[in-house]
Amino acid sequence: MKIDKVNLNPFGRSVPSFDPVEYGKIKADSINKAVGNLTGYDCPKCLNRGNYAIPKEDGGVSVLECDCMKIRRCVQKMEASGLREVIRDWTFEAYKDAESWQTTIKQGAMAYADNVDGWLLFCGQSGSGKTHLCTAVCRHLLLAGEEVRYMPWRQDIRELKGIAKEPATQAEALKKYQEAPILFIDDLFKVSKAADGSCVPPVADVNLAFDIINYRYTKRLATIISTERSPAELVDIDEATGGRIVEMAQGHTYCIEKKPGRNYRLRGVVMV
Repeated sequence: MKIDKVNLNPFGRSVPSFDPVEYGKIKADSINKAVGNLTGYDCPKCLNRGNYAIPKEDGGVSVLECDCMKIRRCVQKMEASGLREVIRDWTFEAYKDAESWQTTIKQGAMAYADNVDGWLLFCGQSGSGKTHLCTAVCRHLLLAGEEVRYMPWRQDIRELKGIAKEPATQAEALKKYQEAPILFIDDLFKVSKAADGSCVPPVADVNLAFDIINYRYTKRLATIISTERSPAELVDIDEATGGRIVEMAQGHTYCIEKKPGRNYRLRGVVMV
């Protein structure tokens, strides 16, 4: 039934007749023109509202979550895990490459960010900027609209082990890391020194690492890893896990030799 010359549009627009489909489009357009106040990522699709509307045939609308919310949640997780102001501060430009080895790893990270092919592995010296450059890669990909999951190894592996007595729950939690389109594992196999000075990861850590790495190896899913372990040490910890990492990161492996002068956290310390 049509109703002529009646204004049924709450947005002040007169229509010659009531058409539910057109009415739904008008409402959806009105919602989608509103500018939101979400920060951290500028989304042209939802205008930073975090959602968008699509019209329904009955004149109503469906409001759906925008894809940018996956990016925002990843950024929030990275910031909550200690990478504060990741979008603003952890950039390629902010990484100072005063020495040739720094230029080499910076250029390698930038090349990978522009063309994700295989895996990226930064290993070796603590405090050399491995996390900074890996984060810069993630930032580049996030701003390009890619979905990246950040895994601070020590924190997240502790949580996964905490639900070991609930196999179904643990398996479901593992999927987040196994199936992420792009995964950044930060400080893989980082453990505190034992009384005898060794730094051997617990068996449970190694088993969970294999579950994640093997799945991503099989599916050929992009993976970014930072670790203080050398490629040889990764293989020594677990040949199956380390071997897969080294294989997938061929051409994108940067092992920074351990030298005190390469730990920027110690720069400025005066020995007396």
